[in-house]
Amino acid sequence: MIKFVRIASFLIAAIITVFSIFLVDGEQELAGARSAYRSGDMDQSLRKARWANQAFSDVDKKADAYYLQAKAASKMNWSKKSKDYLDKLLFLDNKNIRGLLFRGEIALQLGQNKNALLDLDRGITFASGKIKPNKLAYFLSKRGLAHLALNQTNEAEVDARQAIKLSTNLPEAHDLMSKVFEEKGDIKNALKECEKTYQLSIEKNKLSFMTSEGQKLSERLVDLRVKALLAK
Repeated sequence: MIKFVRIASFLIAAIITVFSIFLVDGEQELAGARSAYRSGDMDQSLRKARWANQAFSDVDKKADAYYLQAKAASKMNWSKKSKDYLDKLLFLDNKNIRGLLFRGEIALQLGQNKNALLDLDRGITFASGKIKPNKLAYFLSKRGLAHLALNQTNEAEVDARQAIKLSTNLPEAHDLMSKVFEEKGDIKNALKECEKTYQLSIEKNKLSFMTSEGQKLSERLVDLRVKALLAK
């Protein structure tokens, strides 16, 4: 009986593989996956991106599918699964800018700060002159957080200042700057930057305070205000 089940499982897997290679239109499935992602249907996006990936043989197309799978998994708070997809993407193309930057961001979420710094360093280096200033500033802010987590405050400050210079109204850049000031014991400027972060976040999304990130920001703002009062 066990042998029969194994044979049946093998045959089913073989049929699925043949079906995905010869009958599935990879481009159509990937387009559907993108459409599902935009509409917020992450299950459907993952499913269609998986079919597309299995249908593609071209490395760049497979990388696109893996990236979308990683994005959808991240939206579902499956950070480890998202990183698995990015690992596969970067195995195919170890200089993929989107893959490196996103894997660095995911590694930061997972507390893998050294790995985050390595990926963000490489991604930012390769991205120089190839991505928009606002996006570069965003990932500089993420790299700065990795520096801070590794007690590299001066390096974090360099990233914060460069990010603010590139994108004055980016909340993440001011948030990093606030954390740098706090690490240095400058509570007054840490509070000022945190208030700026909160203001910009609300301007960007009026309901941001309802998200988990927004709640953490609100709590940090209150904490800094208390510290500033006690320092007087």
